[in-house]
Amino acid sequence: MKLKKIKREALRMKFGGCCAFCGDELPARGWHAEEIGEQYIQGGIAAVCTECHSTRGNATPEAFRAMLAEQVERAQRHSSNFRMALRFGLVSQTRAPVKFWYERCSAERSTLLRSTSDPALNNNSAA
Repeated sequence: MKLKKIKREALRMKFGGCCAFCGDELPARGWHAEEIGEQYIQGGIAAVCTECHSTRGNATPEAFRAMLAEQVERAQRHSSNFRMALRFGLVSQTRAPVKFWYERCSAERSTLLRSTSDPALNNNSAA
């Protein structure tokens, strides 16, 4: 997607200069502006790192989430190096759901908004 320089930088900073999916810091150049849909983020366009871009392909965020969720099982089946790393405690397997960076940022923002608008949590409220 082609964007003017000022809009591209604003998009990069939308999630703190990080990839909307993995949360890794985005370089000034070498990342992708991708349409992922209004149902996922406001504006529907996200800044995405090269690795997430190539891994995701044209999959929806939900299909990408499903792809990522099966990676540990795939590594256990096909990689003796991964199985050895598990055995020695160098990596660990969790059953945590895949949560994208844009979802974590959105949750943090709504928590921040609730805490600043709640009079019980506001330091300036009368005791």
